[in-house]
Parts: sequence; structure tokens; C-alpha cells
Amino acid sequence: MIRLAYCFCQGISTAVAARNTGLSVKTVRGLYLDLRARLLKPAFNRWHGTNRMLTSVTEPEHERIIRVEYFETLAACGMNETCRRNFRLGNRKVRQCRACPLGKTYSDERRAEAYTVIDAVHDFYERIGIRGEKDRLAALLFRERLIHATAIGTVQAHSRKRANGFFDPAERSFLGGGTLLDALLTDLANDPLTGEGGTIS
Repeated sequence: MIRLAYCFCQGISTAVAARNTGLSVKTVRGLYLDLRARLLKPAFNRWHGTNRMLTSVTEPEHERIIRVEYFETLAACGMNETCRRNFRLGNRKVRQCRACPLGKTYSDERRAEAYTVIDAVHDFYERIGIRGEKDRLAALLFRERLIHATAIGTVQAHSRKRANGFFDPAERSFLGGGTLLDALLTDLANDPLTGEGGTIS
């Protein structure tokens, strides 16, 4: 379990994690998704920041509505696989399609930033080998994927690396990989993980 959690925190692909743990790729994928869901807990806020208070909003209900609308807007564009694929294959010269929901909401500058975020999330998920998840609401799925990609990106930016390029699991800096790994293992000790392959110890 420690090895699997380390692979998850490192952002290692499901195929490589399967080879390193002796589990099947399908089992690793299910367990990665279970670990991803844990990143939504308050204990992991520091690595992604999507739950930070909006100081300019005084009503908690308004803040909740703003968050929901933000993820729904990003997801409406970000989860449109056909649109993104057409651009990547050169079928469209510009990133924005004619029907892009971001065009009605964001300025040119903010829209460019949104595309950067959306593409980074897609690139991360392609790299780790997780596709599909069609049974999820787009806004909730995009939020979880964004939190996952951001948390691993934060770890990569704030961790001391070994010669092999992986972070040192013994390091305990505030945003380091060792600290995230320790937090995940503590959470797992209190609430054992169950994925597609069953409970793992």
C-alpha cells in the first residue's frame, strides 16, 4: 500500500505503478481513483487550494454558488473531448471553438488561462493512463481531476528530488511529496482503502 500511495503521490502512470506493486493496471486505476477522492478532504487543501475562502464574498452560500459555477463552466469546455481532439489533430487552427462556453463568460486573457488549466489536466490524465469515467457528472469529475493534477504538480514543484527524479519520501516540507504521502497513509490507516480490487493493506 505504501508503494502504491507513493506512486500516486509521484504522479506515476498506472502501468508503471502496476509493475512496481504487482497489481493489475485495472486494480491500480481503481485504487488511484479512490486515493483521488481522498484529496477532497480538508486535510489535503494545502496541495490544491480550491477550497480556500473567497475573502471578497461574505455569504457562504454565495461562495458555494461561485465555486459550482466555476467548475461547471470549466467542465463544459474541459470535458468536451471531441473539441479538444479536433484542435490537437489540426482540424481547427484556434483553440477556441465557435460554441465554446468560455467565450460567453471569460475575457480573452482569462480564457487563455482557462485553456492552459484545462489542457494541463488532460495532459496529466493522459500521462497517468486514466481515461473514461463517463458515469460521472462533468463538473464533479473535472473538479476531482483538477484537484488531483494540481496536488501532484504542487508536490513536484516543492519536493527535494533524488537522482532518479522521484521525490524523497522522507522529506517533510509543508508542500513536499513526503508530507502528502504521510498525510495519505495516515488517512488510510484510519479509513482503509477499497478499490476495484478490494481492500488492500
